[in-house]
Amino acid sequence: MKIVHTSDWHLGAELRHVSRLEDQMERVEEILSICDERDADVLLIAGDFLNETRPRRMETVLRRFAALLKPRLERGLQVVVVAGNHDHDWVFQLLHTARELFGEAAGTRMRFVWKPELLVIENSRGERFRLVCLPYPRQPAYDLEAIQFKNAADRNHQLGDAVKQRILGYETTIREDPEQMPTVLMAHLLIQGMVAHDHELSEEADVPIPRSYLPNFAYTALGHVHLPTELGSAATRYCGSMERMDFGEIGQERQVVLVELDSTGRVRDPEAIALHPTEFIELEWHEGDDLVEMARAVPPEAICRLIINVPRGGNPQAVQAQAKQLIARLCWPPEVRWEGDTASDGEDRSSLALERADWQGSVRAYVAEQVADDDALRARLLEAVEELIAAEANS
Repeated sequence: MKIVHTSDWHLGAELRHVSRLEDQMERVEEILSICDERDADVLLIAGDFLNETRPRRMETVLRRFAALLKPRLERGLQVVVVAGNHDHDWVFQLLHTARELFGEAAGTRMRFVWKPELLVIENSRGERFRLVCLPYPRQPAYDLEAIQFKNAADRNHQLGDAVKQRILGYETTIREDPEQMPTVLMAHLLIQGMVAHDHELSEEADVPIPRSYLPNFAYTALGHVHLPTELGSAATRYCGSMERMDFGEIGQERQVVLVELDSTGRVRDPEAIALHPTEFIELEWHEGDDLVEMARAVPPEAICRLIINVPRGGNPQAVQAQAKQLIARLCWPPEVRWEGDTASDGEDRSSLALERADWQGSVRAYVAEQVADDDALRARLLEAVEELIAAEANS
């Protein structure tokens, strides 16, 4: 039995007005081609499958995904997707109900799991393994809708307890099962000790689960952390996201993991297989730099972040406009840094200057910061901002 482990696809996500759909579909095809080449029986997607929730755009994303997946399902590939923190329960329930979108074979070979579940997966040769599915801890998923919490930390603490109870419960069920077969855990969880921006994430920000609660199964397929990370052994790991998601991930490698099982457990150590993610490039412009020459070094498929260093009294808008024409996939708006703009009391006043000289960028940045990435209305709000800016410019 061959299993390919992937996670954190974030289908439909954009990066500062740059569509990622083509990048994402290229990675999906790359992953499915690996499944073809390695004769994989099962593809495990460990959460954060779909960011898009707007009906028309979601339909486009899913139809493109279905077109790639359908022939593989017809050849026998099975796919199990567990819900992550960027996935919506209602979307997973809808997809699970409407699996015929992926073809007749999807009825039994495609599963969307939004509540904890213990499955038995069987391939065409009669080989079987247990799959424990643990979605990201949310109140509805773990039957805690009626609980009143004191604060976010209390909520996350109780959600963490619910996850631990499910793990212990499944371990008991598996021990008492007389049928011998290997078990795999697939979960979208934060394991205690993982860091973000050099700080360990706590119950204030997430639902950390102690590593000691991870069972000693044949393999543990984790999602949620974008950087590929082994946790103590090659058999317990975050495979990482299939694409670089933002410029904090510039230069990071991407991979899927191939796991091979027989009736007793793992046949060999899991194998990491490299993917080819989209290139990210950062450019920094100073007064006197030749932006045309800088832009020539940016491949057309690369995503570019531009930092504009503007002398006091300068105007960044001409540079911004030129960059937008020269660089096909430019994150918008570029970051503007004002040189020598520090008040006498030591307070950096560059944001005030930006409001004066680049108010459009200030408005865009402010709205983008205030609206969460996974907010269903985020894209619509950003589109409305662009319409208002255009109307103001023409008034």
